[in-house]
Amino acid sequence: MIWFYLLVQLILVILMIAGAIQFFNILFRGHAPFIITRPKVAKTIAEELKLKPGDVVYELGSGTASILKRLAKKYPRAKYYGIEYALIPWLIAKIQLSLFNHRIKVIKKNFFDADLSQADYIYCFLNIDTMVKLETKLLRECKKNAELISYVFRLPNIKPYKTILVGKSHIYFYLLRP
Repeated sequence: MIWFYLLVQLILVILMIAGAIQFFNILFRGHAPFIITRPKVAKTIAEELKLKPGDVVYELGSGTASILKRLAKKYPRAKYYGIEYALIPWLIAKIQLSLFNHRIKVIKKNFFDADLSQADYIYCFLNIDTMVKLETKLLRECKKNAELISYVFRLPNIKPYKTILVGKSHIYFYLLRP
């Protein structure tokens, strides 16, 4: 029975460390918090996009890759990549995807260091400061007519071609380098 209490204590310590790291990254590094996109939003995005076989989709700050999982069900012949910097969400995604979905690749990396030049579609749910920095990268790297789908937060200088209201929040659709 003592092993059970030790296991519970170990889990609590791990959760406390993960929480401290998350707090540090949000407060001092300006990272977006780990918040899963609501299922209704994921469903709306999957219905709006018309992915073709071979299309390349990235989820920046993918966490557990909730959007990619939804899209892979509806569009199984596209290629999916999640980019996640935080260890715990990345590890959860790797374990889940290795068991249930081999079509989605999740990379542990800062997406500002990732090459997005092959992306046809990019999804993100970040924060205001990150969107400001991301806009420059997207305009520099993305191929002509790549699309960005952003939940809640807008790009500062590009006008979305479509906006959808889900509950009280918006989903913004951008055409990059038209």
